[in-house]
Order: sequence, then C-alpha cells, then structure tokens
Amino acid sequence: LKAQAAAVRRTAGLALDDTTQAETLAASKTLDSVANSQLRQLNAQQEPVLVLPNNASEIELLRARQHRAVQRDKALYLPVSRSDTVALPNVLLRSALWSSANVAALFVTDQNVPTQGDASIRLTGRMMRGYDRRVLAACLSCMPADQPLCVGTRPNWICVSVWQLSQKLQVAFGRNVHAAVLESLGRLDDAWLRVRLKGNDLPACRLLELDDDTRALVLSDNHSAQRGSDLVTFRIPAELAALFGPASWSAVSEAALHDHSGLPAWLASYYSTHAVPYPLSIVALRSWSGSVCDLREFRRRLKRALAQLQHDDVPEGFRVAAFELTDSHVTVYL
Repeated sequence: LKAQAAAVRRTAGLALDDTTQAETLAASKTLDSVANSQLRQLNAQQEPVLVLPNNASEIELLRARQHRAVQRDKALYLPVSRSDTVALPNVLLRSALWSSANVAALFVTDQNVPTQGDASIRLTGRMMRGYDRRVLAACLSCMPADQPLCVGTRPNWICVSVWQLSQKLQVAFGRNVHAAVLESLGRLDDAWLRVRLKGNDLPACRLLELDDDTRALVLSDNHSAQRGSDLVTFRIPAELAALFGPASWSAVSEAALHDHSGLPAWLASYYSTHAVPYPLSIVALRSWSGSVCDLREFRRRLKRALAQLQHDDVPEGFRVAAFELTDSHVTVYL
C-alpha cells in the first residue's frame, strides 16, 4: 500500500487539471492512512505486550487481556483467565525448567534449559522441579484479576500468609508444607531467565521477587517457629509479561497443576498448551520433561503416566482419551 500511495502521488504530478490532481492526492493520502493503520496493527501483533491508549475502556482492556499481556497508560496487566485456571507461559510449560524428575536444587549459571519449538531458555539460579510450578501458580492466583503487575516503575506487592498459599496449593497446612513452600519461594526468587522466542530476545526476567523480610524468613533456620500466619510478600516482575504474548500462554486448570506429581503432572500442564494432537518424538519429550532416566525406562514411565491421565476421575480439560505409542513417537488425544 505504501508503494501504491507513492505511485498515486507521482500520478498526481502528471494530472492535466487541478481537480484531478487534488483527487489523486486525496487518494494517495487515503492509501497512506490505510497502510499506516495496517502497519500499526502488524507491529501490535508482533509485540508481546499490547499497548492500549490511556483512555481505553474497561471493556476494551478486558477484551484485550483475554488474549495477551496489556499495558494501559502506566499500568501493566497479565492476561485474564477463568477463576479455576492459572495463566502460564507456553515456553516454560513446554520445557524442563520445572523438571518432572526430583532433581537436586543445584545452582547453575546460564544453563540451557531444553524447550520445544523456536525458543531457548537460559537459567541462572537453582534448578527447579514440578512443585515450583505449583507454587508460582499459587502466587499468580493470589493476585486479584483487576490488579496490574505495576504502575509505571512502582511495583504492586502481594502479601499473603503461608497458610493461604497452602490452600491455593490444595494441601493441608503443616510443618513440612510450611518448609516446602518457603524453600520453593526461595528457588523462584533466585531464578533469572534469559528467553529467546521466535527469533527475538526477551528482557531478562525473574519468576517472582520476594521482599527483604520474606527472604529473611526463607533463610531462617528457626524451624520450631513455623506458623501458618507467617506472612510472605512478593511481586511478579514486569519483565515476565513479555512471555504472555498472543498465542504464547495457556490457561492451565488448577486440577492439572495440583492433582498429580512427577511426570503425570508435567504432561498434564504440557498438553494443556496443545490445541490438536500430533506425533512427538519420545527422545525430545524426555528432554523437555527434564527426565534423567534412560530412554527405555522413560518410555515405560510415559506409558504409565498417560494411562494414569485416562482415569475417569481426571477432569475432561486434560484427560487423555487415547494415545498411540511407537518405538520412537507418541501421539496423545485429549
């Protein structure tokens, strides 16, 4: 359209009368305006965070947040999903960041994290497991739907009790749960991610940030004073919004997050990001899931995990209807 507008302008210069020239120039301006509008729409589609005008209505904001992260004026919002789901980035759900194996929480520096598709993840921090995915989801679900991550440079902090987080995790509070939640918050706070997605480097980000008092609580060795009323204060960093672009996140059901553990839990979250079934390499799936067993053992565990997700008590949102398992590939039908 830009080229057509330029051609029309050149034609205007050859017009024999003023009226024809004026009409031709007006047509070129119209083509220019349409081209600029389409260019703005294309750029908005490519950017992970949609920037709305500061006078955008609440309905316009809510409609946009059903598809991606959104900024209106100085307020930055994550996508909104149903109350029984949690919005999480596909690139993380399809990776070994939250390993299905019970890995040791070793500190790593700029370590590659296997992930699916045209993406890469580099982790600096302690290695994590599926429980950390659950705790991050619990923290995200503590955020009111209408609360932005930040307003300008001013972050929105969230303060909840350890007991409240245990309820979000759907477990009975106890001393072991108290310790597990705090340890997981410490791992999430330590983690720095460098993500490259579809050929673009996204801003380096943390998964969440604890305040100083909560860090002190996490590091405390006074385990005899563990109480459900202990408060933790955290915020979700603004940089994380870049992982919630259009078609880059999924609304994962709380049942998929909390009803299972190990490989079944990883598969439930992973397949929540898929719209249609297609064959996947078992070698690749083992890598993305963070499994550390040999291929033969992984294939056996995969078959058992998928059979577990076929049970009638598994919610339909991620229940496996059938699966085809060959020596090299697996296809799952939800």
